Amino acid sequence: MTTEGQATWASTQRPGRENVRERLLEAAADEFTENGYAAAKLQDIARRAGFTKGAVYSNFDSKQALFAELLSKRSMDLAARVIDTVSGLGPGDAAGRGGDAIADWVVDEPRWPLLVTEFGIQAGRTAELAEGYRRERRRLRDELERLIAERAAAWGVADTLDARRVATSLLALISGLAVEHSVDPEEIDQQAIGDAITELFAGAIARAQH
Repeated sequence: MTTEGQATWASTQRPGRENVRERLLEAAADEFTENGYAAAKLQDIARRAGFTKGAVYSNFDSKQALFAELLSKRSMDLAARVIDTVSGLGPGDAAGRGGDAIADWVVDEPRWPLLVTEFGIQAGRTAELAEGYRRERRRLRDELERLIAERAAAWGVADTLDARRVATSLLALISGLAVEHSVDPEEIDQQAIGDAITELFAGAIARAQH
């Protein structure tokens, strides 16, 4: 085989670093949500992705680091979904549509919010986990605060709506609703989740307008 042919063969056989990371993150999402954070094993994540355990360690320092990146990615996806949903809407419609978007996410991916809650509980007991969890949750709160503040400016209530408090309350409410939905989906259903989040948004906007 010529040198050129060898290079072509190698480029088609070896996935690039970004592709490897994406495949590992996808496999990690399946492994974590199926088995929980504590029970998930890096060797099983590697197997799901079609790699050896060494591929995990060449991309992530630890299981904690892998989960932290996955947490960041999923959290930012949720924030983007909500903002895309309410973009261009008035405050009243935005409160309802935003609540519906989050309710859809909780019901469609019920194991993910539970996984985040599990990781948070473990982080509360383990200092090395706490650092990663705290960093990613603060990052998410910062991003939500920024996006909420942008909407508040568009609605003319930027000076009176406390975007940080709304972001903090929203994350806490989502966590609580996800747990309640997991154990009692008939009572805490999609409608109940949407209504609770809509009331949070609507209440914050109403206070800011008076």
